Amino acid sequence: MVLIVICLAVAGALGYIKYGQIRAAEAYGASFPEPAEAVEFVQVVSRSVQPSTQVTGQVVAVRSAELRTEVAGVIREVGFEPGSQVADGALLLALDTRQEQAELAQAQAALALARLDLDRARRLRETGATTVDALDRASVAMRSAAAEVDAVRARIARREIRAPFAGITDLHRFEPGQFLEAGTAVTRLVSSEDRLWVDFSVPAQQAAAVGDTVEVRLSRERAAVPGRILARDAVVDEQSRNLRFRAEVPRAALGALPGALVQVRVTVGESRQAALVPATAVRRDAFGARVFVLTTAEEGAPAPERAQLRNVELGEQLGAELVVLRGLEPGERIAATGAFKLRDGVLVRAVPYLRSEQPL
Repeated sequence: MVLIVICLAVAGALGYIKYGQIRAAEAYGASFPEPAEAVEFVQVVSRSVQPSTQVTGQVVAVRSAELRTEVAGVIREVGFEPGSQVADGALLLALDTRQEQAELAQAQAALALARLDLDRARRLRETGATTVDALDRASVAMRSAAAEVDAVRARIARREIRAPFAGITDLHRFEPGQFLEAGTAVTRLVSSEDRLWVDFSVPAQQAAAVGDTVEVRLSRERAAVPGRILARDAVVDEQSRNLRFRAEVPRAALGALPGALVQVRVTVGESRQAALVPATAVRRDAFGARVFVLTTAEEGAPAPERAQLRNVELGEQLGAELVVLRGLEPGERIAATGAFKLRDGVLVRAVPYLRSEQPL
C-alpha cells in the first residue's frame, strides 16, 4: 500500500509539472500576434465583355496550283529557279518537241498549198472555168489544213508548262535531258498577292456571319491580326457538326505561309456585363474555381482584412484576365498576386494590384 501511494504521488507531481509547462507554453504563444500575409488586391468591376471562341485555322493561298506534265518526254529547258518568283505566262519547263516541230512544218506546208489551190479555184470560178463544187472542195481542204496546223501547235503547247498566274514556285531538282512520265508534278505555284485566306470551323450553334471580324494569331508571341469573314459552307459537316468559314487577312501583317496553322478568335453572340479578374487570383482544385475575397477583420485584429474563400463560375480567358460569370459582386476586393499562399480566414495586408488593360 505504501508503494502504491508513493507511485500515485509521483505520477500526480509529474502531471502537475507537465500541466504547468503546457500552460506556460500556451501563454507564451498567445503573447505573439496572429500572422498576416501580404498580397496585392484588385477591386471587382463589371465590364462589357464580348463572348468569343478560339479555334485552330489553316492559312490558304488565294491562288494556288500544282502543275504537272500532260505527256511523257525528255526535258529540253527548265525556265525557273527553285523557290523563285515567276511572272504570269512565264515558261517553267519545256519537253523536247523536235518531232512535233517537224509535223508543224509539214502541216504549214500543206496549209500553204491548200491556200494556193483555193486562190486558183476562186480565179477559175470567176471566169467560169470550174464548178462551184470544186471551189467548195478547195475551201474545205484549206480549212482542214489550217485545223491540222492548230492541232500540231496544241500538241507542242502540251509539252510546255507555263505559269497560269504570277507567283512563287517551290523547290525542284529538274535538269535538261531528264525523262519525265506523264502526270509528273513539276511545281506548286502559290500567288504572291498581299492577302491570304484562313479556313476554320466552329460549332454550328456558334456560327458567325459573313462580314464579321475575327482575330488571327500565328503564335502567342505575335500580335493578333484583324480579318474579315468572306464566306462559309452551305451545309454543316455531318461528322463534326461544325460549319466551315473563310476569312481574309493581310499577308504582311500575319507573316505566315500557306499551310500554316493559326489561332482564330471568333465573336459569339451579343456582348454582356461580367467581372474580369487576373488569372493569378483564381485557385483551381477538386471543388472547382475559387478566389479569396477580402473582408474587414474584427476589431482589435493585427491586420485590417481577412481572406474568405469563395467559389466562382468562370467564362473565357481574355489575355491575362479571366471572365467571372457568377460569384462576385462589383466593388468587392479580391486577392490577386500572392493568392496562392492564402488560406480561408487568414489575416491579410493588401496593396493595390497594377492592372494592365486587356483588349476585349
